[in-house]
Amino acid sequence: MEEQSVGPFANPIEHGFANHDELVAKVKSIAGYQPLFEQAFGAGNTTIELIAKAIASFQRTLLSGNSAYDQFGIGGNEMALSANAQNGFRVFVGKGQCLRCHFGFNFTDERFHNLGVDWDNDHIDVGRYGVTKNPKDLGAFKTPTLREVARTAPYMHDGRFATLRQVVDFYDQGGIPNPHIDPVIKPLNLTDL
Repeated sequence: MEEQSVGPFANPIEHGFANHDELVAKVKSIAGYQPLFEQAFGAGNTTIELIAKAIASFQRTLLSGNSAYDQFGIGGNEMALSANAQNGFRVFVGKGQCLRCHFGFNFTDERFHNLGVDWDNDHIDVGRYGVTKNPKDLGAFKTPTLREVARTAPYMHDGRFATLRQVVDFYDQGGIPNPHIDPVIKPLNLTDL
């Protein structure tokens, strides 16, 4: 599993790093990951072997399916979700417009979108453009699954958000404007709910 977990990172049609050294450099550049690596593996270097171990260890914990949502949405058990969760579901499928990108069993369209992440920094991560060299992919990153999302902080490709509330607020504000932002990203004004 360790070998499989890092293979896609150096695959040009998946994550698109030129090699695993580039992946290691990227992980080292994300400040929030370093304390977590030290906590899990002790002080020392972040290596491709430790990244593989971390990802594979996480993957072994995933047990998705038959969640409260599955019991509610697929199984028809209206008692499976609390009233607050049902309200959140209505926002998700309604005003939040989350289904534009997060749908299907894994809640992902498997596509790449520019939300403006990094357009507030001096250095812009080019995202999918690094693989395709297509200007429409500049700053675009793959829509992640929402399965087990509450357990996978930090959020966004650069780990900038510690909480799901911060992610929702980011979407509510319409991302970060830039010349390549995906047209589906618009301010939602969810705060008036």
